[in-house]
Amino acid sequence: MRSWWWLLLVGVTLAASAAAEGRRVGDPGVSQPPGTAADGVPTPTRDRRQTAASATWFDVDERRDPTWDPGPLPRWIEHHSLPRDTIEAVALRYGVSARDLRRWNGMSPRGRLHPSRPEPLRVRARRLPPPRERLIHIAREGDTWDLLGRRYGVFDRHLQAWNKDQIGWTLEPGERVSVWIEPMIHDAARNEGPAAGRAALIPAGAHSLGTPQSGRLVAGVQVPPGEGYERRYPNSTWGTTFAVRHLVLTLDEFRQTSGYLGTLMLGSMSFRRGGRIGPHVSHQAGRDIDIRLPVRAGFPASQPATHKHLDWDATWKLILAFARSGAVQVIFLDYAVQRELVHRARRNGVSEPQLRELFQFPAGRHANRGLVRHSPGHEGHIHVRYACGPFEPTCGD
Repeated sequence: MRSWWWLLLVGVTLAASAAAEGRRVGDPGVSQPPGTAADGVPTPTRDRRQTAASATWFDVDERRDPTWDPGPLPRWIEHHSLPRDTIEAVALRYGVSARDLRRWNGMSPRGRLHPSRPEPLRVRARRLPPPRERLIHIAREGDTWDLLGRRYGVFDRHLQAWNKDQIGWTLEPGERVSVWIEPMIHDAARNEGPAAGRAALIPAGAHSLGTPQSGRLVAGVQVPPGEGYERRYPNSTWGTTFAVRHLVLTLDEFRQTSGYLGTLMLGSMSFRRGGRIGPHVSHQAGRDIDIRLPVRAGFPASQPATHKHLDWDATWKLILAFARSGAVQVIFLDYAVQRELVHRARRNGVSEPQLRELFQFPAGRHANRGLVRHSPGHEGHIHVRYACGPFEPTCGD
């Protein structure tokens, strides 16, 4: 079942009111140009022409900020870049490809923006979030770039780049710090209501910058300890507010309803600031989490799960719990394990339409079908990828 409270989850945690912390001074952000009208496995595509009547019961609601009306799209706009903007990030922001963005602006196939000299970009936007706004923060005793970045929901290295010419690399009390905020992130945090259950304890403000395979995590929040699961690598269990809140809700639901008495082992999610983590290709933006499949009683917690040690009933219920959350984009699981789950589900009377919506099997390892998709190396664990939160304009796939 869907929980609609998460539509306002992602935002920035402010230590005080906007009046105390700073004030917006405004910037148009975009304008109309003159004369113009799994690890190693890409995220599966979905047919955006799908109607409400044909949507599956586990589809992610991808609506963005309902209070913002971008007007008719696509249309040509001019993007005013900031230091540390990249072609890839700008492309994600407007729902276009980096290749097209370079072509529209006469850049080479590998062309980059200058890291410190902003320049305008011509974009035929397919998506148009509210323009960024400049807020002035008066530095206080004890302020650091990291602290301000987490407070306002911006990457601390970007914050430094925006201010180094005016105030240098260190902060002193009384200095005026320019903070370019994303209004949909900033305002959602200030206006959102409390989440349900333990998820209400997860701070707002954590969001993705970029893709799971090449991204960062801004103001990351950590998966908290809980009954029924163990964090194997606590230092790499950070994620977005959207992902962590939904993860906690799903784990609690599974514990309460599945009858499974064992302990789920949580693997890596992301580092606090995201980026490359060990051998993983993804797990870079706080949206991916590895979870060992439930095992039978007595199997050592430290050992990788094998087919003969799996609790198949609990595995089915775990996948079903993630599917019903309405927040998961894809689950990676070995094709042979999918086969066994589907056969067992059929014997238990699960309908064929539901199995077709849920699993890639038996359509083939490369079929663009099902929430659960094959990926090599996922025989004993699932890799759950959460969708971008509804207020994450720089998150993408």
